[in-house]
Amino acid sequence: MDYSLIRLIFLSMLLSSVSTVRLKDESKFVKEAHTRLVIDTSNIVATVNVDKFMCATLDWWPPSKCDYGPCPWGQAGILDLDLENPLLEKTLAELAPFMVRVGGTLQDLVVYNVGDLLSSEPCVPFAFDPSSLFSYTGGCLHMERWDALNRLFMKTGTSVVFGLSALYGRSKSSTREQIVRPWNSRNAENFMRYTRDRAYPVIAWELGNELMGKGQTGKSVSPEVYALDVKKLRRIIDKLYRQGVPKPSLVAPDTLYKLQDTDNIVRFLNASGKGVVDVVTRHIYTLGAGVAETSVVINNVLNDSNAKAEIVKYKTIQSVLKEHPMTSAWVGEAGGVYNNGHPEVSNAFISAFWYLDQLGTASRYNNQAFCRQTFVGGFYGILDVNFNPNPDYYGALLWQQLMGSGVFAVDIRGGNTDVRAYAHCQRNSQSGVTLLVLNYSNSTRQRLDLSLVGYSADHNRSPSNFQALITSRKCEEDECLTSNEASSEDVRLEYHMSPANNSLTSRTVLLNGQPLLVTPSGDIPTLSPVKVNMNSPISLAPLTYAYVVIPGANPPACAASKTSGGRMSS
Repeated sequence: MDYSLIRLIFLSMLLSSVSTVRLKDESKFVKEAHTRLVIDTSNIVATVNVDKFMCATLDWWPPSKCDYGPCPWGQAGILDLDLENPLLEKTLAELAPFMVRVGGTLQDLVVYNVGDLLSSEPCVPFAFDPSSLFSYTGGCLHMERWDALNRLFMKTGTSVVFGLSALYGRSKSSTREQIVRPWNSRNAENFMRYTRDRAYPVIAWELGNELMGKGQTGKSVSPEVYALDVKKLRRIIDKLYRQGVPKPSLVAPDTLYKLQDTDNIVRFLNASGKGVVDVVTRHIYTLGAGVAETSVVINNVLNDSNAKAEIVKYKTIQSVLKEHPMTSAWVGEAGGVYNNGHPEVSNAFISAFWYLDQLGTASRYNNQAFCRQTFVGGFYGILDVNFNPNPDYYGALLWQQLMGSGVFAVDIRGGNTDVRAYAHCQRNSQSGVTLLVLNYSNSTRQRLDLSLVGYSADHNRSPSNFQALITSRKCEEDECLTSNEASSEDVRLEYHMSPANNSLTSRTVLLNGQPLLVTPSGDIPTLSPVKVNMNSPISLAPLTYAYVVIPGANPPACAASKTSGGRMSS
């Protein structure tokens, strides 16, 4: 008998009520756990580029894109997006500096209406055709539309990663086949030249979407053939962006990575050679299909086995890149739930327990960007199709405001698997530390004692002795406190996020008990913390999360890491 299957079914049944039954009232909580979090501030374990790390995608899907019945794209595709909508502009601008990845499945059909075109590749609109590759024919980007998109990007401080078509001049039949014919780069080069001449904010070029290896779309290309294509793209970038012009990165292979694909990544990098690929990027969809029952997807979000499996992938990619030290790692597309996302999970409060956990994990393992699928479009957008923020937008906005580039290790003492925590230097500050902590328990309030370790191996700075700061070097009068002195920074700032009506599937999030809603004037609400005495533990309700800022921590490692965001090549 398969007891593991029985256990999975039982867990699914147990969680089936999570999406429809509200969390228990605060007064009825009967369980409380005490856990100690230790942040080692003596050492930066990873450094991320805060100007690039926060990223989301804009996809090509037209309104006719439907899966399992619903058609959730509306006018959210790149060619249909209302670029004059003030809320679209404001939501982008609030996240600045922000990065958008323009791409997705249909990028490999798109023709750019610039320069001479192949007679076999006319620039015509998308047309739905279930018998065709990706269920569509056509796809045309006119330069007037590209100009309008870039006006929005430049106005809002948004940089762009653009995914080029790898199938231009190649077969677009719906039959499954491996591509051997060389990539025809003429249309892409003309488009890139047009973009360069106007100084549009494209900071990286990609080639193809999920084509390398077995492919996810019916078409595939071997690592060696793909390396030839990418080397051609490298030559174009080097030719177009000469001295005096900022050179965009080359990002590849944009694969839906599984551990068994590691050999393909190694083959591709070896075949490409040194100095060709700046960034290795992969896609993440580990929560199942959008058609699944809500309870099943929520179980996938909360099940730590999925998170642990993803950590193995992060570590594996970092191990591969040790042989390619000039190449960094990105998560180039991550929607969690594939085929449009899930309507009661991807756009709801519960999604934070996948999304924010992945942001923390990606930064912990030195990934320089994490691109959420999508900014707007499908059910997994951080905005809905009317540009109203979904709960994950506010989680992302707090990350942008509070999490700096230097990443610390966090030790969760006592083996409490219901708590996950990530710590960074505070954004735009060399004196603070920001902690993101999530409570995965449905019934237990977490009381978290926080310690900052790092000034010496024998001493820490804890809530019970916050005024005492003992360093391993001699204490200068103006540099540290004694146990008899009062600190001007004896409080911490807390941002507690919870669902409206205690419903995990709520599309309204509460910040410290107050709903976050676009103001009547159409502005994004201010995200304000509560001040808490450092002597008290952090109190985290079941299935909620919090950002906690310790403004007076003064970790020396943060000053060294330049947390305001020094420029990095990739």
